[in-house]
Amino acid sequence: MIMKRQLESDEIYQVETENRHLKDTIVTLRAELEKVSIAQSENIQKAVASANDEIVQLKATVSTLREELEKKEFEKSESIQKAVASASDEIVQLKATISALREELEHRKIMNEEKLQEVKQVANDEINQLQLMIKAQRDQIEEHHAR
Repeated sequence: MIMKRQLESDEIYQVETENRHLKDTIVTLRAELEKVSIAQSENIQKAVASANDEIVQLKATVSTLREELEKKEFEKSESIQKAVASASDEIVQLKATISALREELEHRKIMNEEKLQEVKQVANDEINQLQLMIKAQRDQIEEHHAR
């Protein structure tokens, strides 16, 4: 019986030793699992932080590009407005020039008509004087023949 007890005691000791080893293994595995979990958590946090940094950079780039686009659109709009204003000014100036030229043309036409009337009047006066002179000469010739 002592042997039997010794065997039982040895078995219990072996079981307890194995149990301790298993508990130690469990503690070690838990520690490793926690390390892996912490490492994964850190890697996830780094990845999230990196992604957030990239998102911030991309948002800044988008914002900068949007501002440049708006600036270009504003400059284009301003350029178009200036071109339209310049064209409008030129149209106004050309209309004023056309109006002035029309007035000058009308004035010259009137002046030419007046000069033409004057020339006609002078010609008619000259014709009348010549006719009077011719009549006077005829009268003189007839008077001279009648004498």
